[in-house]
Amino acid sequence: MGDQLRPIRVIIVDDEEPARSELRYLLEHFAEVEIVGEFSSGEEAVSAVISFNPHLVFIDIEMPGLNGIQTAEKISSTHSAPLLVFATAHEEFAVKAFDLNAVDYLLKPFSFKRVTKCIEKVRNLLASAMPANPKKRDTELSQTYNLQKLAIEHNGKVTVIDTRDIVAAYCTEGQLSIHTPGKCYYSNMPLQDLQSRLDERLFFRTHRAYLVNIEKIREIIPWFNGTYNLILDGLTVEVPVSRQQVPKLKKIFGL
Repeated sequence: MGDQLRPIRVIIVDDEEPARSELRYLLEHFAEVEIVGEFSSGEEAVSAVISFNPHLVFIDIEMPGLNGIQTAEKISSTHSAPLLVFATAHEEFAVKAFDLNAVDYLLKPFSFKRVTKCIEKVRNLLASAMPANPKKRDTELSQTYNLQKLAIEHNGKVTVIDTRDIVAAYCTEGQLSIHTPGKCYYSNMPLQDLQSRLDERLFFRTHRAYLVNIEKIREIIPWFNGTYNLILDGLTVEVPVSRQQVPKLKKIFGL
């Protein structure tokens, strides 16, 4: 209980006062949230982060002068970088936001239910942080969140998925197919880039063109010339394991 009620110092950055007022009203419902400053420009926000050392910064994207993305980049380079939440009316910036390790992306108009989920997420991240080294703590938190969520951009649309839901990903017809239970997403992202964004303890590169979620492997079938095929939950195709990757597969499952 003590950890949950630990104050969360918050800064709100938005050039529109009504938007700041709306978000402030919703945040005031949380006893642990302490709003230490509200600012209408990115330049003010960067200085405030250094002065107030907040745990969390809510940032609008479209602002005069430094926009929200530029502001976030500067804030992320400060000594004790806070967690970042983008609060905007524009969903098309989600990919860039998550590239900056934002912990959430709130769309206007804000709802109390959505803000509650955001604060719960922040509360849990801060509770699991290492307090001895704030810079290391915030870096680890951002990396952890980046491993948990993936923003996929395709045909002008951005979809955010939980990475643990990914069953497998593989290259087909010049595109990357990312499979979750019951759905397939397509992306122009190289498979290597996808792999770098995922938890290496959970995902296994079975072949130069295939990446699988270890927890989704249901059967391991011996194949030709010392190779294997995998059957995964929720995937209709069998996934090949190259001869070079067989030793790693055996080590994972103690074969």
